[in-house]
Amino acid sequence: MARINCRTDDLRALLALSTTHSFVRAAELLHITQSAFSRRVAQLEAAVGGSLVERSTRRVTLSPLGLDLVREAGPLLSGLDDAVEEAGRRARGEAGRIVVACLTTVAYALLPMVLAEFRKRYPQVRLQLRDDTGQRVTASVLQHEAEFGISVLGDPTADLYVEHVADDPYVIAFRTGHPLSCMREVEWSDLAQWRPVSLRSTSANRQQIDDALMAAGIALPWFDEVEHLSSMLGLLRSGISIAVLPRLALDAGGAELQTRPLVQPDIVRRIGLVRRTDAHLSLPAQALWDMLFTAFRELETTVLDSDTPRGG
Repeated sequence: MARINCRTDDLRALLALSTTHSFVRAAELLHITQSAFSRRVAQLEAAVGGSLVERSTRRVTLSPLGLDLVREAGPLLSGLDDAVEEAGRRARGEAGRIVVACLTTVAYALLPMVLAEFRKRYPQVRLQLRDDTGQRVTASVLQHEAEFGISVLGDPTADLYVEHVADDPYVIAFRTGHPLSCMREVEWSDLAQWRPVSLRSTSANRQQIDDALMAAGIALPWFDEVEHLSSMLGLLRSGISIAVLPRLALDAGGAELQTRPLVQPDIVRRIGLVRRTDAHLSLPAQALWDMLFTAFRELETTVLDSDTPRGG
């Protein structure tokens, strides 16, 4: 059966007529001329193939067919209006949510202060944060699960638009009072004697470090191994272990932790904002992207470019 095509404006004309029982008043209600209003009703009757209006010299009423159509179409039009208005509110940043995938370390170190500023501009927009490893962050973006992500940059791909925002160096972290606090910097080749704990060998950070050390001919220094960053921070705070971490991660470590630069070689992870090349960010999502970009630039100037050891 062929689908009947009709315009929503024509349906709205019939609804106005059912309320006013007058072509003149209905036309005024829709802010159109009476002739334009009559054409709308006629177009709708032609589309359905039947009379929708019963006309008399004293009063205009709807036919049984017209009454049934108003009864069924009225709630649908109201729902359509609500849906379009809600879409508009989301587009303007007055409602809705943003799904962002983010490195766990960035979620610790940078997102809270950025989100505080974002809340001032878009108080009704909710954030759904997917904090994870760089590989999973990038996968979430590519699989349309997140509008954009903050990830470790790898090899370029045609499916991703990337803005490099920071270089995050790896440092050695330890509890205050450790013998390493007397040193200005630590060479990778000297690290094994301190028996550092590492993240699991499948983590992207670990793989990056291992590849760089093997390329430099340096034996891997790891002693213990943990699965999650939270476990590593717990061992650090207890003073049981020392650990290699990206410098950003240490903002989650607490004031009792100190760091020293790791050198020869210098190993950094490149961090960037990523989104699909075919994606068009919503107004609030673009604002959050811009805020994060600015925050990273400021952080890189004040922290990541600093050579001063943390905690001494």
